[in-house]
Amino acid sequence: MENSRLVGKEIINGLQTSASREDIIKWLTIVRAVLVPKILEFGTERLNLYGYDPARLLSFRQELISDYAIKFYDRIISKFSIEWLSLLTSDGFHTLVLPLFLEGPVKDSLFALNKATFGATSKDVKFNKCVLILEQFMVHERLAQLLIDLSTVSMDDQGASKSSQVLDVEAVILSQILPSFPENIANRLQRENSAQFLPQNYIPEIALAILDTLQWAHDLLASGHDVSLLFVSTLTGKLCLTGYADLLLDTLLPHLCVRVRTDFIWCRLCQRVFAGVPDRSLEAVVVPVLKKVSWYGLVDKFLGDCILHNTGIKMLICTKMLLYRSYAKPKTILHNIIGYLASFHTRRHLLIEVCKNLLGVWGDSSSMKRISAEQHLYISKALMACLGVMTEEERKKHHDGKYSFSEHLLHLLMPGVQAHLESSDPSMRMVGMIIAKILTQIVEPKGPQLEFELDMTDPLVIDLLSYKDLPSDPGPSEAEKQLFSATRSFAVLNLSSGAQLDHTLSLTCGVAYKYFSDDDLEPYDMSNDKTVTKHAPPKYVRECMEGLICSSEEPDRTELCLQHAEKLIKQKSSGLEEIAVEFTQILLHLEDTHSFENFLINRFSALVALAVHCPEKVAKYLTGLFYERNYSIRQRMDILEVLANAAQRLSEPDKPEKYDETKESKILDVSPNSEASNWREIVQRRIESNTRRFVHGPSRPQPVPTANRFNQVAGHFFYPLMNKADRNRSGLDLLGQDSALLFRLLYTLAIILYSAINLPCAPHMCQNLLDFTWSLRMHTDSSVRQAVLICTTTIFLVAPTHVLMTDLQSEITDTKEWLEEVLQHDPDKECQKLSAQGLMLLSDQIKKEVTIPP
Repeated sequence: MENSRLVGKEIINGLQTSASREDIIKWLTIVRAVLVPKILEFGTERLNLYGYDPARLLSFRQELISDYAIKFYDRIISKFSIEWLSLLTSDGFHTLVLPLFLEGPVKDSLFALNKATFGATSKDVKFNKCVLILEQFMVHERLAQLLIDLSTVSMDDQGASKSSQVLDVEAVILSQILPSFPENIANRLQRENSAQFLPQNYIPEIALAILDTLQWAHDLLASGHDVSLLFVSTLTGKLCLTGYADLLLDTLLPHLCVRVRTDFIWCRLCQRVFAGVPDRSLEAVVVPVLKKVSWYGLVDKFLGDCILHNTGIKMLICTKMLLYRSYAKPKTILHNIIGYLASFHTRRHLLIEVCKNLLGVWGDSSSMKRISAEQHLYISKALMACLGVMTEEERKKHHDGKYSFSEHLLHLLMPGVQAHLESSDPSMRMVGMIIAKILTQIVEPKGPQLEFELDMTDPLVIDLLSYKDLPSDPGPSEAEKQLFSATRSFAVLNLSSGAQLDHTLSLTCGVAYKYFSDDDLEPYDMSNDKTVTKHAPPKYVRECMEGLICSSEEPDRTELCLQHAEKLIKQKSSGLEEIAVEFTQILLHLEDTHSFENFLINRFSALVALAVHCPEKVAKYLTGLFYERNYSIRQRMDILEVLANAAQRLSEPDKPEKYDETKESKILDVSPNSEASNWREIVQRRIESNTRRFVHGPSRPQPVPTANRFNQVAGHFFYPLMNKADRNRSGLDLLGQDSALLFRLLYTLAIILYSAINLPCAPHMCQNLLDFTWSLRMHTDSSVRQAVLICTTTIFLVAPTHVLMTDLQSEITDTKEWLEEVLQHDPDKECQKLSAQGLMLLSDQIKKEVTIPP
């Protein structure tokens, strides 16, 4: 020990005091002999160490490295200057200095370089040389050596392995240096950063270093030795937590997926690395792995049964990722999670527990109202995947108290189906019907089934049903295919003749099909065909009404009357005002008993035409009818749609006749043989054809101002709809279960208000609608909250800005705070989007008002 201490101090003093080229080379040679293993270990006969005995240095070399290596590096780096480097020359630097950092103790050299690079106050020669050395240092071979050194297990005096579950101080520092290196060096170098240090180049180098380290560990384990992968696991967690999970795993996983398929030792190594990360890095590692692994069978290779004894992983996979998270492309991750739980008997009980939890949350009405639609659809997909892997034996075996597992699922299902069917969102109702149908088929295949009218071609139905069956093994990955490329190419050569034969046969069949195809037949021209009926079209409104009344006796006549109803109404006959209400009543109660073509369109068009041409009477009748008893939800929806459409048409100006630029010359196109032609027209046509005009009149007539037809009747459309909304009537509970109708009512009020834009009554209507929606802002149904936000945005559009800043100042201030609250905390994304639009619109309106024109 005393000799090593004296030699170490002599070398440090020599490095510090060397001023000539000979002294610099002398002490660098001695340091190189001490730090680079191959210098002393592979031949000392011809080694000139300037008086030092090579055998003596080799005897206490390890003591020198452990006590003085970092000091040697610091002293050498401190000498980096223009004068010192000019004495050494470029060849001497590459021969004596670079090997010290690239072949010496990797841990000490990295500490010294990191300290000199990030501790420097200026970008001088020393800084630039350290960056140059780091460019050659940060490659996967050197990094792999660092990881191997930190993964080596030391032996005690009895020859037993000394492995620790806690990293030492140096390992902890290195686990912080390596993940943060790209950001730190980019901050130092700014625009002069090297491509080697960019994350897309640096992280794959670390990934390859990890792969080399795992290969080294595999070889040691296969030969019966121990290794410690604690640092590798910690480094992997830090890299993923820093945001480099994609770059790291895209390099690692293809290689690991090849190895874990056939080698149990590789499975153990992967489980130790990915499942052994620190708790704070667990989600950052496990979630990307589940996203990127192509088959759930490989998840078992990477994680094993760690979910049984690691509560953090169990909480993450069974609860957090299924109930509190949602992902843009969830199919792979859900199939990996459910398949992993179902793939081995030791984890099947967790699958049962997950299925119960998912169904409980899925069927909870309060949960449906407090989570976003995307999150609920994600839970539905996870539940579908669980139901797909459930076996009959498990349904009979597991019991929950006095109920069997099947009975328990049905007990959770029924209130959930009811809550879904009562939802105002059509997609939510569709999801409820699909889950109910599939669950009853699985739980009670021989019992009574829930049947719904489902469109099996609907994209939502197809997507949800695709989660029921777990995917099979997709086979070898691209990396594996490259390993067996020779075999594959041989198989392709043997099959090439057969493929050519198949191609020839397909061409022959295609030619035969061409000659015998029905596409060569010309279809008959049926464009002028007319449907022959025994009834003549109605000519008067009353005749049309009579035909609609006798719908059950003469369906052909009824269909004909319904087709001509809108046209007759638009003729504005003199008696239309007297019978408008009665006509509206007939149309509203008319039912499609004979499946008439375009029944809904014709009926709706006729109702809108009545509301446009007789707005006051029809609006009074429909708004009063909306709150009456014994009307279905569909009829009330029809009333709102008619009022909204009629308000829009009344607010629009009458469309003038289109100006025809050739109107003046149409008379010139009259044939000479026509009775209307005369010699003056023929002469005028010839003059016009030979006349060149340099100045033309207006290309179109000036617009003629017309009165807004909605001005006098806007109140009849608007106020009665808000009059009785808070009253609970038999068959109508707007503030309760009829939230879908409440959504449509608010949406209709917004349309009517927008139709009244620029009218004198608009400010008063805005104030009333703002008061009406105030109590509905915290409604539990997200669709109602969306409608309230639409109404609020419409108020900002319609109300004059000076009214918003004077008469409605206090209300608008509270509304702005509420919109900010919705933007930050509302679980529905559509509500957040609408609130952001409202805030932007309000800000723009205020800026326009307060901006002083130049």
